[in-house]
Amino acid sequence: MSMWQYMAAIEGYVQANTPDDGKLSSADVDDVWQWMQEKDKGF
Repeated sequence: MSMWQYMAAIEGYVQANTPDDGKLSSADVDDVWQWMQEKDKGF
């Protein structure tokens, strides 16, 4: 495999596995907050 092919494969992998905007949706934020609150009750 050439260096060019390797770098193209890496770039494709990163693009396929990276969220578009990188931000959580408000539903995701609510889910994380609820999970944190449930974990806090155990202490």
